[in-house]
Amino acid sequence: MPLSKHICLLGFMGAGKSTLGTALAERLNVSWIDSDLWIEQTQQRSIQEIITAFGWPAFRAFEQEFTMSMATQEPSVISCGGGFPLAKENWLWISQYCTSIYLQVDSELLCERLSVDQGSRPLLANLNQESLKLFITSELKHREPIYEKADVIVNGNGTAEETISLLETLI
Repeated sequence: MPLSKHICLLGFMGAGKSTLGTALAERLNVSWIDSDLWIEQTQQRSIQEIITAFGWPAFRAFEQEFTMSMATQEPSVISCGGGFPLAKENWLWISQYCTSIYLQVDSELLCERLSVDQGSRPLLANLNQESLKLFITSELKHREPIYEKADVIVNGNGTAEETISLLETLI
């Protein structure tokens, strides 16, 4: 059955949005787009380079360009950056053009996953293990009320295969 709207995967860094997004798109036979990768490709710079050179406001403006671009595209699976739904304009776009799915993952598991590649993530690059735990806990407390506005909330603590199977039953 063809999608009538984009499917937007939301959640904190390390929730598995990209891994699950690619697998879900393949199973649904639709395109997969990662908002951060789209920005990197269109700007020909990494997220880290964009933020260092232009700051967070510029990065958020590039997210707005992404939403404008996607508004006219065929429905696909979109993996949104962790902070993407925090901007009011982005949430309005998600509400209008997407079925939103929050991949809810425990803070301990997020810390475990993010400690592996935290150097590639601008918000985590200079944090030690204790600071990483505190950051994740604090940010989740701030972000979860927004993430929980999603159309569907899925427990993302299992394996990728378990979560994909769960997602397929909900779509």
